[in-house]
Amino acid sequence: TVYVILISALLYRELTLDHLWNSAVLTARSSSAILIIVAAAALFGWILAVEQVPQSFAAALLGLSRDPVMLLVIANLIFFVAGMFLDSTTATLLLVPIIAPPLVLAGVDPVQLGIVTIFNLMLGLLTPPMGLSLFLVADIAKVSIRQLLKALLPFYIPLLTTLAILTFAKDLTLWLPRIIAQ
Repeated sequence: TVYVILISALLYRELTLDHLWNSAVLTARSSSAILIIVAAAALFGWILAVEQVPQSFAAALLGLSRDPVMLLVIANLIFFVAGMFLDSTTATLLLVPIIAPPLVLAGVDPVQLGIVTIFNLMLGLLTPPMGLSLFLVADIAKVSIRQLLKALLPFYIPLLTTLAILTFAKDLTLWLPRIIAQ
C-alpha cells in the first residue's frame, strides 16, 4: 500500500493529500460496514450458543437423515437460499457454525462441505429475488434484471450440473484438495 501511495504521489503526481484523505475515508466506511457485520454475526453466534441452537439444530437435522449425501443436499438448499438473501460473508458467519458440526458428525467431509457451501452461496448471489450480484451487474451494465436473467439463463445449467457433481461425486470433489495436501 505504501509503495502504491509513493508511486502515485511522487512518480505520477496524481495523488494529492485531498485524494489520500478521501480514499482513507472511503476505506474506513467500507471496513466499518464489514466489521459491523462480523460483530453482529459474532453476537448472533454467541446468542445461538447460549440458547443451544446448534445442538437443537443438529438433533433435528440428524433426525431427518443420517445419510451424508442427503444431509449435504439439505445443506445445499439452506446455503443456496441464504445466498439469495444474504451476502456470502454474513451467511457463512451465521450458518456454518450451526450446519457444519452435525454434517461432519454424520460423515460429510469438511472440505467437501466447504466447497459446496461456497458454491451454493455463489449461486444464491446470482439468483432472484434478492441475488445481490445480479443487482450489481445490472447496475454496472445499465440493463434491467429481466434482460440480465435472460442472458444468464443458459449459464445456470452448467452451474447446477457442477453443483450436482460437487455434491454427489465426493472423490472427484476432493481429488484436487487431496493432491494439494500431499
